[in-house]
Amino acid sequence: MKGNHRIMTTNARASRPGTRGIAGIFTLGIAALVALIVLGFIMAAWRTIQPGFVGIVFDKARSQVTTGQLEPGWRFINPFTQSIQQYPVTIQTYSMVLADGEGSAQRDDSIKVQSMEGQQVNLDVVIQYQVVKEEAAALFQDWGGQPIEYVEDRVVRQYTRSQVPLVASRYGWEAISASEREKISNEIAERLQSEFARRHLNLVSFGIREVHLPQQLQNALDQKIQAQQEAERQEYQLQQAEVKARQDRVAAEGQANALRAQAQGEADATKIRAQAQAEANRQLSQSLTSDLIRYQQLQRWDGKLPVFSGGGATPLIDATSIISDTAGGQ
Repeated sequence: MKGNHRIMTTNARASRPGTRGIAGIFTLGIAALVALIVLGFIMAAWRTIQPGFVGIVFDKARSQVTTGQLEPGWRFINPFTQSIQQYPVTIQTYSMVLADGEGSAQRDDSIKVQSMEGQQVNLDVVIQYQVVKEEAAALFQDWGGQPIEYVEDRVVRQYTRSQVPLVASRYGWEAISASEREKISNEIAERLQSEFARRHLNLVSFGIREVHLPQQLQNALDQKIQAQQEAERQEYQLQQAEVKARQDRVAAEGQANALRAQAQGEADATKIRAQAQAEANRQLSQSLTSDLIRYQQLQRWDGKLPVFSGGGATPLIDATSIISDTAGGQ
């Protein structure tokens, strides 16, 4: 009996799981759970601040900034009590235009204004702004931690849509559409700059991209522009004609001067030649003597006396003295 009892007890122990095995499994489960909790905490505490943004760490319970702003990169926070709001500090563009699908609102979002004459004009505008980096925490505090889209709608959009009609109403529709557009844009920009600055935003630029007029006004403007262009074309042609006339006059004057110079030159040459000839004649007349004349005649005489049919030869000149002089010289 005792032997049988031992055998039964041994078999009963063998049929139950070992105490050590159960303890090992429990330990592994606890370790895995702890590892999962730690990993989950790390994942929840790990935040990435994107390039071009700053992160504002705030206490979720008290909704106030705790550690100021964080630069781009990996950051760890207490996920149970803290959170991060990110604001872009790069230049942002917000547009309000007539064409669907082009503006920030994806619909007809142009600004309707009344001109000085009471004409309705639609303006496409583009605003560029950025969050003042050093004031990002103050922006968070002032707007209760709202994201940038909320601030953009309340500041950029609303103030632009309120200031543009106020400024434009002091100008005529022609000035708005063409001649004074830049002046109007600059005046609106000055107003928006002060409004944005008080709300921790910097206005980079404001521009009226396009002006949409009612059809009748557009037709009138087109006709005026066409008339101005025609007047400018005629003025240009007149200027060209005046330039051509001046050129022809200068050319004619130059040709006349050239002819006068040529005539004067020829007259001077004739005068010089006449003076030279007179001087030559004077010198020649002074150099002529009776002996020289007789000598020149003898040089040209062939020694024969002219013969006339009525008698003997009669000498043309009395060469007796010359012949005798010549003979004596020999």
